Amino acid sequence: MDLKRIFYFLLVLLFASCKSENAPKDLQRAVYFWKTNFELSQKEKVFLEENEIKKIYLRFFDVDMLQNEAIPKGIVSIKTKVNQEIVPTVFITNRVFERLKFEQIEVLSTNVLGQINKISNAHKEIQFDCDWTLSTKNKYFFFLENIKEKSPKSMKFSATIRLHQIKFYEKTGIPPVDEGVLMLYNTGDWRKLSAENSLFDAQTTMNYLDNLSEYRINLTFAFPFFQQVLAYRNGIFYTFIKNCTLSEIKVNEAFEKTKTENQFLCKKDVQFKNISFRENDILKFENSEFEKVNKTKNRILQKTKALKTTIILYHLDEKSLSNYNQRQIQEFFSQN
Repeated sequence: MDLKRIFYFLLVLLFASCKSENAPKDLQRAVYFWKTNFELSQKEKVFLEENEIKKIYLRFFDVDMLQNEAIPKGIVSIKTKVNQEIVPTVFITNRVFERLKFEQIEVLSTNVLGQINKISNAHKEIQFDCDWTLSTKNKYFFFLENIKEKSPKSMKFSATIRLHQIKFYEKTGIPPVDEGVLMLYNTGDWRKLSAENSLFDAQTTMNYLDNLSEYRINLTFAFPFFQQVLAYRNGIFYTFIKNCTLSEIKVNEAFEKTKTENQFLCKKDVQFKNISFRENDILKFENSEFEKVNKTKNRILQKTKALKTTIILYHLDEKSLSNYNQRQIQEFFSQN
C-alpha cells in the first residue's frame, strides 16, 4: 500500500471515529423509585406514560448487619401495577462485606435471591447498589459471581458505580456484571458544611470522568431530580431532614436566613419535622439545578463511545418533580 492510500485510509478511520462520537445516541428512559411503598399517585402514573419511561429501578430492600447477621431491611410493598419493566434494586451497606467472611457470602447470596423472588419473580434484570472499597472489593465481587451462578443464564445484572470508581478503576476494580449505572448525584462531601452543593457539582463530576471511555463494561447514567435538606451542629453533620422543602424552612420563625445562600440558622431549641434542633444549628438546602444537570448530561454523552445507553432520573416523586416543567423533562431525556 503506497503512502497516498495509507493517508486516505487513516483519514477515513478518523472521520468514522469523529462521526461515531458526535452521532446522536439511542437513549432509553428510566427512573428510580426509592420509597418503601410503591404506591404511585395519578401524577406519577401520568409522568411515566407521558415521558415514555421504559424501566423503573425499584428499591426492593436494603441489606445491613444486625449483630452478626446480614438481614433485609425496609422491604418494599408493591401496591401499584405498571406497564414499565420493573428492575429489583437492592442496596447493600459496605459494612456487610466488611464483617462477613467469604464462607458466609454464599448464604447471603441465597438469602438475597430468595427475598427478591418472594417480592416478585417476574423480572429480567437485578441491580445491586453498594459503594464497595478496596478492602471489600473481593468479597463484593465474589457475592456478585455467586448470585449469577444461582440465577438463570438469561438474567441480566447491573451494579451502581460511583465517580471515584471510574477515575481509579484500576485500583477499585470493575464489578462482574453486564452493566454499570454511574451515579451522578451526591457528588460532593455532604458531611462538610463548607461544601457548596454536595448533591450535585458539575465541575467535580467532570473532573472524575477522564477514564470514562476506558471503563470495560457498558454504562448507563443516573442524574438527580430532587432536593435535600441537611442539618449541622457545631459545624458537624447532624442529620438529613426528609420530605422538607425550602418554603417550609423559610416560613418557620425558628430559622433565620444567613449570609450564605440556602443556609439557615436555628435561633432557638425547636422540634421540626419530628427532629429536635438546638439553637445555632445550621440547616442547608441543596438543589439539583436543571441547567447544570442537563449540561453535564450532554457533556457525558459526548464523552461516551456507546451509541446506545439509558438515562435514568432519580427519582420518581411527585413533590420533587413538581419543581421541573415538562419542557425540562423532555430536554433531559434527549441529547442536545
